[in-house]
Amino acid sequence: MSAPSSAPASERPARPGARSQLRRLAPLLLLALGVGALLMGRDMGLGELTAPGPGLWPAIVAALLTATSVALLFLDPAEDYEPWTAGTARIVAGLAGLALFIVLFQTIGFVVPAFLLLFAWLRFLGGESWRMALVLAAAGAIVLHLVFVVALGVPFPAGPVDQLLGA
Repeated sequence: MSAPSSAPASERPARPGARSQLRRLAPLLLLALGVGALLMGRDMGLGELTAPGPGLWPAIVAALLTATSVALLFLDPAEDYEPWTAGTARIVAGLAGLALFIVLFQTIGFVVPAFLLLFAWLRFLGGESWRMALVLAAAGAIVLHLVFVVALGVPFPAGPVDQLLGA
């Protein structure tokens, strides 16, 4: 029997398997998302095969997502995963920006969130200069507004800039 370690917790080596278990985080999140979407699809009403309800296809997709996440959770070997790097953090930052865009889009319209997202991606993820990022983000937001709202007539929530542009 070995003696207990008297070294402080900060000096003890980390468990070697703890970091490798991070790969299970994404399948667990997908599993939770799939089960939640499956329940929501059921609540929307599945209907019958001859008269499908509004929740049938979301429930089918959620069931496939759930099954895939279970397979990833138990069958996917750890050797298939690349290590987390600064590039991984950039991907997460890009996705967080997209999530913020969705929230802002629903509250203040399209143009301002589109400008902010394009600017952040160009400047911080793309490495463009401040001036170039500002110009491209402004031009991109206006062009996207003209294409989707004016030319195609897509009904976006109106925000302060949308009102100035005549939407």
